Parts: sequence; C-alpha cells; structure tokens
Amino acid sequence: MVNIYSDDDWKDVVPHVPPGFDRGKYNIVFDQHSHTVFSDGKLTIKQNVEWHIAMGFNAVAITDHNNMRHLEAIDQVREEYKDFLIISGMEWTTRRIHLNFIGIREWELKIPMKPKDQDIIDSINEAHNQGGIVVCNHILWTINEFRVKTHPTQKSLLEWGVDFFEIVNDDSLTENVYDKETYDFCQLHKGEVGILTGTDIHKPDGLVGGGVHGWTIMNIPEFTKDGLMHELKKKNTEIIYSKIPYLDPGIHH
Repeated sequence: MVNIYSDDDWKDVVPHVPPGFDRGKYNIVFDQHSHTVFSDGKLTIKQNVEWHIAMGFNAVAITDHNNMRHLEAIDQVREEYKDFLIISGMEWTTRRIHLNFIGIREWELKIPMKPKDQDIIDSINEAHNQGGIVVCNHILWTINEFRVKTHPTQKSLLEWGVDFFEIVNDDSLTENVYDKETYDFCQLHKGEVGILTGTDIHKPDGLVGGGVHGWTIMNIPEFTKDGLMHELKKKNTEIIYSKIPYLDPGIHH
C-alpha cells in the first residue's frame, strides 16, 4: 500500500525527546539535512516541519538536491511556526561528493556531475560568499553505498574550507549511519571544523537506517534563523547519537 502523507499525520503524537537531552543547557535541536517534494522527497515543507517536531527537533535545514525552488514555500511556512527555525539550503549533489550549502538563497553556478577539485573549491567559495556554511555529507554512504572511489579526503576538504562533516546520516545502511573515523578527525581538528547530524529524510517511514539516530544540539542566545546561523559559524556544536533508532510516530493512510 502506498502511503499518502497529510499535514495532520503527527497532530496527536507525543514528540520524541532526544536521549539525555538537557533542556536547561540547550535550546536548539537541529537537523542539517532534509528533502521535500521540491526534489525527491515525499513531504511538503509543512509536513517536513511536522515530522521534525515529532522527532524531537526544533530547527531544520531544507536541502533539496541541486535546486532552491522551495524558497517561497519555506517563507510561507516559517510564518506559521514561530517556535521552529527553518533555514534554506541546497544539497550540491554530484557523482563524486555531496555537500550541503546552508543559509544560501540562490545558486547560479553550473553543477558538474563529475566535479574536479577546483569545481568543488569554487562551489565552497561561492557558498561562503553568500554567507552560507558548507557541510560534507555522509562520507560512508558515498564511498560504501554509492561506490565512489574519488571522494576527497577529510584533510583535503578541511583545506578547501568545509565547515562541518555530517557524522550521523539516517538514510544510510545501519553500518554506515555513524562515521567514527570522521568524528575522530573532527576531534583532532576541533575549532577548525565542526560536527553535525542529518536525517537525510526523503519520506518519514522509509529511512534506510530504520529511524533517527542523531540530533545536533546547541545553545543560541537569540532564537532566530540568523542567530542559529551565527552560532553555526562558530562551529561549536554537539551531537547526540543513539545506536537504537527512534521511529516515526506519525499515523499515515
């Protein structure tokens, strides 16, 4: 049976609380990686937000593949959800690497499917010129599941200006959800590069990893999207990781 999602699928659920989350210490629970009907996702912007609330988040980046057609819809939904932060972004999706550009509002550069090093560097610089941050997504998925043999090293990406690495990706096979090697690299270079988690949601009840394993937690003085972007640029993030996945509580018909 094909599920049909609606805005009310999560209205009667009790939202998850990330394991061990300290509400007195943190006021942001962030997902840096999500998709909607504006690329290959199954949820509208509003449904994406409703699902994230149910999964324990109060902030999300909408990062549809290689386009930003969601901007107007994000602005409309943002007016309805005053206690939830939505940031526009884009997943720069190629056959060599996937990067999230968070906080940008346009993209005019050509996106080559097999980018050379300089193409990657130019795109990172363009995202930064727009005031955005750059995240390298799901290295384990790209290498082990997408079978890419030319993915740049963490060291190269740091030198090229990547701000964050995605340590948890919930739309990967179980063995590829948590990237310990990249986490350790980030710890060695703390202050130079940060760590984030991403659900990579395309549909709420179809995450390859079985559910949500990770949440990015932060404390920001000003609960606004600008305040969130300002804090992200400090690269001062923490993550919560659960080996046991948290399941979508929505009721779908």
